Amino acid sequence: MKRLKKATTYLFIFLGITLQCFAQNNGNRYEFWQKGCKITYESFQGDTLNISKFKADNYKSVLSQGLWSALDIPQKKKDWKNLKEKYYFCAAIDKSESYLIETDSMSLKQAQLLWDICELATRIARKSLSDFEHEMESKSIRTKMSKKSIKIYGPGTKKLHATGIISLHYMTAVNDGKEFGQRLTNDFIKQVIMPQNDSLFYEFRKNVDGLLNTTKDFATSEEEIARLSSGIPSKGYKKAPVIIGDSKKRETIFY
Repeated sequence: MKRLKKATTYLFIFLGITLQCFAQNNGNRYEFWQKGCKITYESFQGDTLNISKFKADNYKSVLSQGLWSALDIPQKKKDWKNLKEKYYFCAAIDKSESYLIETDSMSLKQAQLLWDICELATRIARKSLSDFEHEMESKSIRTKMSKKSIKIYGPGTKKLHATGIISLHYMTAVNDGKEFGQRLTNDFIKQVIMPQNDSLFYEFRKNVDGLLNTTKDFATSEEEIARLSSGIPSKGYKKAPVIIGDSKKRETIFY
C-alpha cells in the first residue's frame, strides 16, 4: 500500500504542478484537448533517463497534464452593469514533461484515457458554474461588484451588476472539476495501471466515452483554447484581479 501511495503522489506532481501557471503557448510545447485529438508518440518529449520510479510501478507512460483555467471581467467599470465575466477551462498537456516508458499501443491508450478524464474535469467545472448561474437567476439574486468585494442582493434591488455572479462560484467550480478528475484518475491508477489490468482498461474506456457523450454540451470551445494558449483576454476584458475562495472550503487541489 505504501508503494501505491508513493507512485500516485509522483503522478499527481506531474499532473498538477507543471501546469499551474498561465503562460503563452511556447511553440509546440503545450497541446489542448479538442474533439478528435489523439495522443501519439510525439506527445512524449521528456527525457526518460531518470524515470526508474515510474518503471518500478508499472507505468507505460507519464502524461504531464492539468486543468488550465482563467477568469476575466469587463475592463471598464461602466460595463459591469450589463456584461458578465468570462471563464475558460482547458485540458492541457506539456509534451516536454511527458514520458514514454514503453512503446506499445497500450501506452498511448492509457495516456489518451487520462487526457479524456481531464477534459471531463473541465466539463464538470463548466456545468457547476452553469448550474450556479441558473440557481441565482431563479432566485433573482444579483450582485454589486467593487474593486475589493462583491455584495449579494435579493429581488427588487436597483442599480445592480451583471458582473459578479460568476466570480462568486468560479473557484468552487474549478475545484469541483479538479476533484472529479483527481478521483477518477486515482481510480484508474489503482485499478488498471498498478496491477497491469488491461482487461479492466476497456471498462474504464467505455465509462469515460459515455460521460464524454452525456456532457458534450459542456465541451471545451475554440475560444477557450485561444484564450488560455495566448494568455490574452478578449477585447474589452481583463484578467480578474481578485479570485474569491472556494465556498466549500477545500484546500488547493493539484490537478
